Amino acid sequence: MKNNLKKDYMKKPFKMTARVLAHLGEDLIKDESIALLELVKNSYDAGATKCVVDFNFDIFGSLIEISISDNGSGMSLDTIENIWLVIGTDNKKNRLISHRQGRLPLGEKGIGRLGVHKLGNDIKLYSKHSDENEVYVSIDWSKLAESKDIDDFKIDYGYSSDSHFFDKQTGTKIFVRNLKGEWNRRKLRSVFRDLTTLNSPFSEKSDSFEVVVSSNSNVFSGLPNLEAIKNAGLYYGHCTLEGSIITEFSYEFKPWNVLDKIKSRSLTALDEYEKVLIHNVEVETETGKVVKREKRLDLNEYNIGRVQFDVIMYEKDSSVFSLLNIEKKGLNDYLKENSGIRVYRDNMRVFDYGEPGNDWLSIDKRRLSRSGGSISNSLLLGSVMLDRISSYGLREKTNREGFIEDEAYFAFVDAISYVMDLFIQQRNQDRMNLMSIYKTGKNVTEPVIGDLSEVISIVKEKVPDEKDQHQILTYLYRIESQYNEVRDTLIHSASIGINLGGAIHELEKQMAALKSCAEAGNIFKVKEIIPVLETIIANYSSMMLKSEIQKFNISQIVGKVIEYNRFRFQDHAIRLFSNYKKVDFMAKLSKTETISALTNLVDNSIYWVCRSRIEDRMIYLYVTESFREGFVTVAVCDNGPGFKIAPELAVRAFVSGKPLNAGMGFGLYITHETMKQLNGHMDILSNCDIELPSKIVDKGIDKAIVALSFPKA
Repeated sequence: MKNNLKKDYMKKPFKMTARVLAHLGEDLIKDESIALLELVKNSYDAGATKCVVDFNFDIFGSLIEISISDNGSGMSLDTIENIWLVIGTDNKKNRLISHRQGRLPLGEKGIGRLGVHKLGNDIKLYSKHSDENEVYVSIDWSKLAESKDIDDFKIDYGYSSDSHFFDKQTGTKIFVRNLKGEWNRRKLRSVFRDLTTLNSPFSEKSDSFEVVVSSNSNVFSGLPNLEAIKNAGLYYGHCTLEGSIITEFSYEFKPWNVLDKIKSRSLTALDEYEKVLIHNVEVETETGKVVKREKRLDLNEYNIGRVQFDVIMYEKDSSVFSLLNIEKKGLNDYLKENSGIRVYRDNMRVFDYGEPGNDWLSIDKRRLSRSGGSISNSLLLGSVMLDRISSYGLREKTNREGFIEDEAYFAFVDAISYVMDLFIQQRNQDRMNLMSIYKTGKNVTEPVIGDLSEVISIVKEKVPDEKDQHQILTYLYRIESQYNEVRDTLIHSASIGINLGGAIHELEKQMAALKSCAEAGNIFKVKEIIPVLETIIANYSSMMLKSEIQKFNISQIVGKVIEYNRFRFQDHAIRLFSNYKKVDFMAKLSKTETISALTNLVDNSIYWVCRSRIEDRMIYLYVTESFREGFVTVAVCDNGPGFKIAPELAVRAFVSGKPLNAGMGFGLYITHETMKQLNGHMDILSNCDIELPSKIVDKGIDKAIVALSFPKA
């Protein structure tokens, strides 16, 4: 028997079960804090100037009710029926500016109100709009499980018989009862923290929206005062970004009154090249290798408008922190829960940037690699302020947990990271000065040796038995000697590694040119490039072997350094000047170590004259015996931006003035240590510390000067 088949297509709409509402409320909303945040956002979108979240406890200390009230525009019965009760409505998305306060709506998806389901089962809402009567909505979420289809789940609403909460004023008040989950003290204080951080700690009191958390219990008592917390910082940064430029920048070191041995310091201007935002992008070289290169970063290209960034950096080293006149446990607890860099849009927080575990700027990651300055999120209190209208390129995730991680987001991260590096560089400089004054009994610039010396002093003082003391000190002195040997070996190896990086870069360029000429059949050019490659390899090969200290003509050494870097000067359009052919000085030095040290300084100069974006790039190698008595000096000078960090800080390991972690902070440290091994000196000078030829000064090749001095032979 054949089936009777219909020829026409069948049409039927989707049906939705009632449990879909539960999934939307439970699964899209991460936790209670996010659920409350969604309700607070609704108050913001209603044009409220104030939103109060109240936690009501019974006489036994149990939380029985949460209420959210605001003085916004409220809702009419028509709004309740046709918008509030319609899930996924896009009325906010279609409305560019929200009521009264001229705000762009925070909510766009039309599902935030379902977050109340995360909090409790019994919901009562009262609202008044304009001159209309007060309306109410009553929802019993527990009946959702009894409903098969969404149409079976009924909600009570209508006009209130009396004005329960609103007479002449407008607004909305929501009561949540029959609460879900366990609301213990820890969770309550965590929710309090999240709600009170909806407003940026850097916002002025005149801001148009305030979130207040209240309770009839003392569960929130003892939480620290924000102003006292802010004043406990030492290093403060502020900047504004627009397009590709830092339009405002200020940094201030503000010692507490008790730190009377050190002065405050401020910086309110950047050099022009520093104002330009840059980030690292991956590019493919001529040889097909993918490398990172610096590129100008323009936020306008990603539809990100004006960005304001404020940060406070704290000091927790015991030698300084112990002097702070504040209740330290309260400060520590506050920073433990609130530290990090948060993001705000129209003064409303975007979760969960700045939360523990969300290292969105890779600050902790870079600290572990020691390449971004020794600071962690736990020492930061910061906020990034965005304007919703102009930052529409940053799109929030549906689950309200941050932005969609696309090109715009990563450009935003790169921009904030760039200015954060500028602040950290300034902070590191002041911190080193601070530690040198207040961190007594320890060599700040040599942490390992300083720690060993400190332990040795303690053993001599605290161990009375001579036999025990001798045994312990023997081990400590042996450790100190072994450490120095290892350090010296590593310094030589690291110096080779730094110079090898430059060699590989040059070889890659010449190999790409060789390949191109060979493919084009340009035999003449191929024959021209091959000796260049051979010269580069031979030059750098000679730097691999460690040589003994002997008498050398310093001009020959300088000539070698110039020869080794000749192709780099040409490639970067740098004009080189030197007087090495006009002098004849003998010095005691190690040939390979000296060439490596000078090459390292030349490498720094090449980087900075290119980084400063000046058209006429110049480097000067000056040989003299008049700078330091009994020494022959080679000064590497350039017309770049000069040193932005103090000389004492520049020679420390892991400290770099280069942005975007372009340097590990080893170069000057290694050169400084190398010169000590050679019984010489390294000095970072200003143009008044050394007498340069007038023609060099007139050309401006005296912005950065680093001098290496070797004993006369």
